[in-house]
Amino acid sequence: MKRTMRYLLIMIIGVTLSCEDSLNPYGSLDEKYVLNCVIRGDSTFQVATLTKSYMVTNSDPYSNTNDLGIKGAVIRLWNGNDSVAILRDTTISEPEGSKYNRPYSAYYTNKFQPRANSTVEIEAILPDGRKLTSQASVPAKIVVLPSVSSNQIPPAEGDDIIIKWSSDQKNPVFIIRLAIYYFKYVNGQKERGVFTVPLNYTEYNNDLIPVYPKPQSEMAYVVNMETITRAMELISQGDSDKSKYEILSCIAEVLSLNEELSFYYNGTARSNDVYSVKLDETDYSNIQNGSGLFGVYMRSFMLLRFTHAYIQSFGYKPGLTEVNK
Repeated sequence: MKRTMRYLLIMIIGVTLSCEDSLNPYGSLDEKYVLNCVIRGDSTFQVATLTKSYMVTNSDPYSNTNDLGIKGAVIRLWNGNDSVAILRDTTISEPEGSKYNRPYSAYYTNKFQPRANSTVEIEAILPDGRKLTSQASVPAKIVVLPSVSSNQIPPAEGDDIIIKWSSDQKNPVFIIRLAIYYFKYVNGQKERGVFTVPLNYTEYNNDLIPVYPKPQSEMAYVVNMETITRAMELISQGDSDKSKYEILSCIAEVLSLNEELSFYYNGTARSNDVYSVKLDETDYSNIQNGSGLFGVYMRSFMLLRFTHAYIQSFGYKPGLTEVNK
């Protein structure tokens, strides 16, 4: 047994030494063209990006400073024979806080809005003649129901904020986002802020961790006032001067994802909690002759107003008129 183990160890060392000079930690570049476009069903403004895979000379993919967008392509969107749009190319600066230190090319149109319960198609013809295509279904419209939903914070009755809506979507997948909009005064200037409210907070290691909503098929969403209050407190966490904050309103957004977006979201999303560990990336694509994502979502929203008394209880200033007026 000892002799067998000794021989095995010698073989491993020999293989390691023989491969040392030719070992390439990066591997060979698999050239791929990537088309990404997520259509908004509630808007005429649509954006697509067309890029390709790339190699860096080190282990940091963010070190690349070159624009990898494919220029000179022709990108078209169809929603039946009577609705066709050709996207124009432009260059966009990276948003503040982005890890990529470079501009990027994009294609856009402000004249394309798909019909609900229809099919949309995309085609990108590259300068070398290569063609990338895909198609996707358009979800049904979402109608928020104010008569059975909360319209102010705190609610007139009970301790829950309730949002309800209707949709004719088959096998629906909804994403809900509740956000508080406010201004912060910095050096005499107003800076706009948005604080996303989680579904709830859970205690972990003597700290409260936000738990955000997962995709759901139910057409109702409920958040307890304790969560809203905690979110309001965190807006100015660490700042003793609460008067610098001007609270505007809370907006509830309801997104209905089509099948392609549902697959992508469920395949790549992870719960925003301390118990989730992601070991690999999910490589989802529905682009023919390339990689990327083509999907559609519908959006609806509802405005919820804060009472002045509730805003002032935190030391903040109300930014809108009183809800009772």
